Amino acid sequence: MPPWFLGFAKLLDFVAYTSLLLPFYLAHTRRTHLSGGLVALRFLPVFHFGIYCLMHIANSVWRNNIPLIHFATIAETLIYLKVYHEEFTETKIKKTIRYAAVAFLLFAFIDSIWLEKPPRINSYTNLFESILIIGLALLFFEKIMVRHKQLKLSRVPMFVATVGIVIYLAGTVLLFLTTNYFIVLNDEFNLRLMYLVSSVLLLLLAVLLSRAFLLVRPTETPLR
Repeated sequence: MPPWFLGFAKLLDFVAYTSLLLPFYLAHTRRTHLSGGLVALRFLPVFHFGIYCLMHIANSVWRNNIPLIHFATIAETLIYLKVYHEEFTETKIKKTIRYAAVAFLLFAFIDSIWLEKPPRINSYTNLFESILIIGLALLFFEKIMVRHKQLKLSRVPMFVATVGIVIYLAGTVLLFLTTNYFIVLNDEFNLRLMYLVSSVLLLLLAVLLSRAFLLVRPTETPLR
C-alpha cells in the first residue's frame, strides 16, 4: 500500500470524525429549543466521535477493535430508534418501534455471538439496522410531507437530518457487507478504501446534521 494513501485515509478519517463535534456544539447551544427526535439526535455526533477515540485506544492496547464495532452498531441503532420514537406522536408507531428494538437486540446478540462473532464485523446487524432505520425514515418523510405541506422541507430541521441519516446508512451498509470479505483476504488496501468511502459519508452526515441544528429556532418563532 502506498504510504501517501495510508496517510490520506487516516487524515480523512480524523477530519470526518472530528467534524461531528460541530453539529454536537450547535445542538448543545440550541438544546433549550430542541423538540421531538432532535433531543435524542444531538447525542449521535458525540457518540460517533467517542467510539472513534475508543477504537484507537482498543487498537493500540489490544490490537483489536472488532468487539467495539459490534457494540457501536447496536448502540447507534438504539439511538436512531430513540430519535424516531420521540419524533412520532402516534401510539401505534411508538409501540411498533419498541417491539422492533427488542427484535433488533435479539438478532444483534445472535449475530455477534454465533453468526458473525469476532474477528468478523457484524454486517448482518448493520444490514438489519439500515433496513429498520431507513424504513422509519421513509415513514417520517410521508408524515412530514403531510404535516408541512405549506413549508419548504429544506427548512424543517428533522427532515434535513433524516436525509443525512438515510444517505449515511444506505452507503455504509454496502461497505459493511463487503468489509468481512477483505478481512478474510487480509486485503488492507481495499479495507482502507472502504473506510475512506465511509469517512466521506460521515462528513456528509456531519454537514447535514449541522444544517439541521442551525435551522432550529425558538418554538415561538414560526418557520417561514
